[in-house]
Amino acid sequence: MHRCWLASEEPLIIGQSYVLSAEESVHVARVLRMKEGQEVQLIAAECLYYGKLVVVDATASQVIVLEQLPSPECPVHITLIQGLPKQDKLEMIIQKATEIGAWDVFPVEMERSVARLDGKEAKKQERLQRIAAEAAKQSGRARVLAVHEACRFDGIMKTLTTTTYDAVFVAWEQEDKQLLSQGLAALLANKPWVKRIALVIGPEGGISDNEIALLNAVGAQCVTLGKRILRTETAGLCALAVMMAALGEM
Repeated sequence: MHRCWLASEEPLIIGQSYVLSAEESVHVARVLRMKEGQEVQLIAAECLYYGKLVVVDATASQVIVLEQLPSPECPVHITLIQGLPKQDKLEMIIQKATEIGAWDVFPVEMERSVARLDGKEAKKQERLQRIAAEAAKQSGRARVLAVHEACRFDGIMKTLTTTTYDAVFVAWEQEDKQLLSQGLAALLANKPWVKRIALVIGPEGGISDNEIALLNAVGAQCVTLGKRILRTETAGLCALAVMMAALGEM
């Protein structure tokens, strides 16, 4: 069943019709060639709805909402703090992190990042947000993952000190004592009401000793993802999957 994203911060009203955006309308009418009466799902206000097309028009298609569906969202919000990789890798990470169930992503320039901020971060963010929206529709999310504008390491340190996380895990290749799964098990044993977790993944060159020291200073825990070295585009996705499994989502 095709899914449409509706830019609404308020929950939708059952029995009411809503106009799709121009982009969604073109996709429904010209690309998919859908007809009035066909079923669709709507993603809006962090909820998932079932409805039917009542008007198919390339500029303003309309859907009537018939039912609110159970939310597929994980109750624990996982933030991925991703060391800035090359753009094609970042696009894949955003797409797959959305599918797995991450809440938001912060691309961060670190000391050993191959890619660097170039002043085009806002434009790149728009593209990445579109990729997240498409991935959310494909995977049946009730929410589109938020992609924050890429920042430098000091910027994410401010975020970590001003945002309340139940835990911050850092995947570090030099850690050899605590597996991510072990850290999660200990966290959930002590705090079964966990709401927010942050996961830090280094760039292609890894996380520097200085960055690890700064992260540890704000309470971040270093963990290992196993005996094998994973590429940056693999590490975060594997770690997200481990976390979702520990939370009973997989």
